[in-house]
Amino acid sequence: MNQIPVKDVSPKPKQGSGQVETYDLYAKREHIYVKYYKGLFKNLRTAAGFLMLAMFFGFSWLQWDGRQAVLFDLPNRQFHIFGQTFWPQDFMLLSWLLIILAFLLFFVTVFAGRMWCGYACPQFVWTWFFIWAERITEGDRNKRMKLDKAPWSRDKIARKAAKHALWLLIAIATAIAFVGYFSPIRELIPDILAWNLGPGKPGGWVSSRWRPMAMPAGCGNRCASTCAPTPAFKA
Repeated sequence: MNQIPVKDVSPKPKQGSGQVETYDLYAKREHIYVKYYKGLFKNLRTAAGFLMLAMFFGFSWLQWDGRQAVLFDLPNRQFHIFGQTFWPQDFMLLSWLLIILAFLLFFVTVFAGRMWCGYACPQFVWTWFFIWAERITEGDRNKRMKLDKAPWSRDKIARKAAKHALWLLIAIATAIAFVGYFSPIRELIPDILAWNLGPGKPGGWVSSRWRPMAMPAGCGNRCASTCAPTPAFKA
């Protein structure tokens, strides 16, 4: 039986010195500068992204029979989805729906490629949303590379501040829209503006119960998916 050749790659001392030569096995993290491009599939991707964002930010504002069309009322354990009201005992239907969607995703991926990952995945949609904010504040790829290499100036500070301010605005709008599915959003916005978010309020109820569960899951487990190229954002 042929043996696998083995080679000793241990670091050896340099000639003439007693020091051992060392190697850095970890590459320095490099910033990814995404280039703007045009084309048919880019237009389809942009249209799909706008559709996903419109659905996410808009569904909570729709009214249906005098109440919010999509509302997950956790304190009362009622889940309103347009004209239907579901109770905890109806979660078996949700389980079957998720199973069907999972098999549908596998089927589409096998025959049509990564359609979900490239056109509708929330990670993809928000990644390119943030890239768009970066591009309109700092310019296209070459301008961003030149800006990062340039010394600090008023123009650079203004562009960096505008980018992070826009990122913060997107994050706040996303958070409000998400909580708006668990608390009536037409009541939530005035409460936020009045800073009336105590534990007795629906928004405070959701945040106080979801944050301890979401933080370990979100911060302790990094997404291993390669759905979309996530840029290494940096100031």
